[in-house]
Amino acid sequence: MQVNTRLAAIDLGSNSFHMLIAKATSRGYRILTRQRQKVRLADGLQNDLTVDNAALERGVACLQGFAELIERYQPLQVRCVATATLRLAKNRKQLLKLFEQALGFPIDVISGTTEAGLIYRGATAELAQVQQPMLVLDIGGASTEVIAGIGTEPHVLKSLDMGCVVWQNRFFANAIDTQSFARAIAAAEELIAPLAKTYQAHGWDTVCGASGTFRALQDRLRHLSSENMDAAFIMDTMQATIDLGDSQRLLELGIREDRIAVFCGGLAILVALVKTLNIKQVDLAQGALREGLVHTMLAERGAAR
Repeated sequence: MQVNTRLAAIDLGSNSFHMLIAKATSRGYRILTRQRQKVRLADGLQNDLTVDNAALERGVACLQGFAELIERYQPLQVRCVATATLRLAKNRKQLLKLFEQALGFPIDVISGTTEAGLIYRGATAELAQVQQPMLVLDIGGASTEVIAGIGTEPHVLKSLDMGCVVWQNRFFANAIDTQSFARAIAAAEELIAPLAKTYQAHGWDTVCGASGTFRALQDRLRHLSSENMDAAFIMDTMQATIDLGDSQRLLELGIREDRIAVFCGGLAILVALVKTLNIKQVDLAQGALREGLVHTMLAERGAAR
């Protein structure tokens, strides 16, 4: 690929919309701007599986802002993908039409398997140990991706129908207590348990977390002047959350204000993953879906030369 070529990768997640604009370099790429906006598209997913107008309007407003940045940076290639909520939405055609008008570029609604592969690539692209067995977790707004691989090559890719926004609305709308967490964890374990033997047979040396739930936990680690996101810390965080019993008081744990709205939903899913897969420790991934998109675009352009 020609050095200094600019690329834009956009990820329409069920909780947040992300955009990354990067410039190709001799060693890969350099990020020019990174944008994230809480759209909470899954929050607008109604019982009939249509997305309501409020969520639609939030999405349009965000994409109009992204379009302005694209106009400013003039990337040679723009790739935009949408994930779980748009996979589910019965009014997907209407949403896509309005979102594409706002952005000015086509939007590809990708499968859960494709999403998982891109997440894994984004999370592992900078690995120093290319043959290291890895497990990558991404707890999104309406889906959770669990991917096992060796180095940068994914081998087991699953996208599960659970996410921090959906779980927050389903289990924590009225209370944050032991019972709410128990129900949320049990529901997540039902989805994970059938896959546990497959993942454990593959094995891993390192587990990476590539979403807002893990960044929120990283915030708490900094608040405690600690470093290890191990199973004991994750369980302790759940108990501390229950003891507070109020999402607004999560600020006392060091959780940033923009992360607290769906924190309990994501934490319950993570606890289920830790218990069911017997995860000892999680590291924060250096990339996710949008970084995976950039690496894919770079590889495609390199192959076309």
